Amino acid sequence: MRLLGSGSARVVLIPVLLVLVGCSVSTSLSTSSQSVSDSSTSISASSESSSRFLTSSSRSSTSAERQTRYREEVRSYTAAYVRSGVQFDAFEKELGELARSHGFTHWEEDETTYVGIGEGLGDAAVGEAQLEMYKTSFSRSDPVKMQAIQRGYDTRQ
Repeated sequence: MRLLGSGSARVVLIPVLLVLVGCSVSTSLSTSSQSVSDSSTSISASSESSSRFLTSSSRSSTSAERQTRYREEVRSYTAAYVRSGVQFDAFEKELGELARSHGFTHWEEDETTYVGIGEGLGDAAVGEAQLEMYKTSFSRSDPVKMQAIQRGYDTRQ
């Protein structure tokens, strides 16, 4: 088979065709690359959003479990305290250490503490008169804390 034209024309024509084909391939690859990049960004954003939701959900579940364990230990400790007759100062000190071991730094202001105390008073089967005395002492006469103690006590009756 014989090509038409002179040898120098073929030499010039081949690079021109390669450049034109190359531009087309380059543009196509660039567009595809941008599309993949956009998809990757979208998937990444979606993944981060899901991850934040799962982390938040996991954290709240862990927090609820931690509160439950803390309340149960406060309940047990309070019942043992009432039965043993330990001094109130010693009770408070131990309660503070118990709270810190569960990650509660402001246990005196945490409702869980007072609900647990009320449950412990219920487990110790204190009478109404004793309950009122303990509610006043433990809450330092704070009506909100007294209500939390009462709620805890009522759940154990």
